[in-house]
Amino acid sequence: MAIKYIYDSKGKKTDVIIPIDLWNRNKSTILKNNQKKDTEKVFKPSKYRGIYKDMKLDLEKEARNLRKEWERT
Repeated sequence: MAIKYIYDSKGKKTDVIIPIDLWNRNKSTILKNNQKKDTEKVFKPSKYRGIYKDMKLDLEKEARNLRKEWERT
């Protein structure tokens, strides 16, 4: 039995069916790789700091200062 793919109505692969013996031989590797992907999904704000990412900022202090600006208006 070969690996089979399932496609949606637009032709995009959505799922895969693999033979059970292939699954059993590679299950630990597949599950380990899946766990790595889950940890990559953790939100990392530093990834989105843009031009300020190399600056040594106290984010808590900056947030307090921004809040003060809002409260003044």
